[in-house]
Amino acid sequence: MTPLRQVGIITAVAVAAFFGLRALPDTQCAFLHADHQPVVVDGLQFCGLNEEANFYSPMTLRFPVGLEAALAPDGATGELRLLKDDGHPYYAHEVAVSHSQRVHLHLRQVGGERAYAHLHPRPAADGSWRFELPAPLRGVGLRAYVDFSDVRTGRTMLAETEVAPAFTTAEPPAAPTPRNRIVELTASTTQTGASAMIRLRLAGPAGKPLRLKPIMGSLGHAVVFSADRPDAGYAHMHPTLEGGEYADDPTLAFRLRLPAPGAYDFWLNMNDGADELLRATLTVTP
Repeated sequence: MTPLRQVGIITAVAVAAFFGLRALPDTQCAFLHADHQPVVVDGLQFCGLNEEANFYSPMTLRFPVGLEAALAPDGATGELRLLKDDGHPYYAHEVAVSHSQRVHLHLRQVGGERAYAHLHPRPAADGSWRFELPAPLRGVGLRAYVDFSDVRTGRTMLAETEVAPAFTTAEPPAAPTPRNRIVELTASTTQTGASAMIRLRLAGPAGKPLRLKPIMGSLGHAVVFSADRPDAGYAHMHPTLEGGEYADDPTLAFRLRLPAPGAYDFWLNMNDGADELLRATLTVTP
């Protein structure tokens, strides 16, 4: 290959990379949600009407950040490191606040009950981020996903890794019995690749109204995982304002570009005075 041809190829790659980076969304929500047009009501943020979340595989997208995670010997605590291309960690001052937190850590049990936790690690002076592991996730294999925003560039970073258990147990402690429940999950379409409005109808304890309270600057956060493919990726979503959020038995609506066909765990992180996680099944068809 001639030097002139080499220069031409390098230049073409550089130009393509430049325009590709320019096209990336510049905030966390703009990446997690296409056409980000937030609606703020009484200090709470809702997604815009035409906004949709996406199901991503951070490993496939190859963000310029590495994720390392390890648990303490007792399995009760852990720490992670967010590593730049040069091997240096992200410190707290380099990570922006998004939805009231700097780092959103999604831990999902591999197999078994497929338990889940949405955590927010605390930064330490050495560049690590530390967290406490809920009892139902101790002694089992985990897959970790993180999303955060780089202060310098304003870009969202996604990363994932496996987390080996500190010890193994055949029967981890059961998750607490939910106070509230998802009565029904409905989707405007179930066809893969389509933009679906997914609605969760909620109910509180028998005979009592359910009043949603703010959680991380919204009225709910939802995460979607494949039920049988733990490494397929995830979606992290926030509600769209429709009006039913403030009913006695509220409904939360989320717009999602549907992933590959299959069964998915749809987790809702909500607050009725205390944080709670509820799970429903979302089925995507060919």
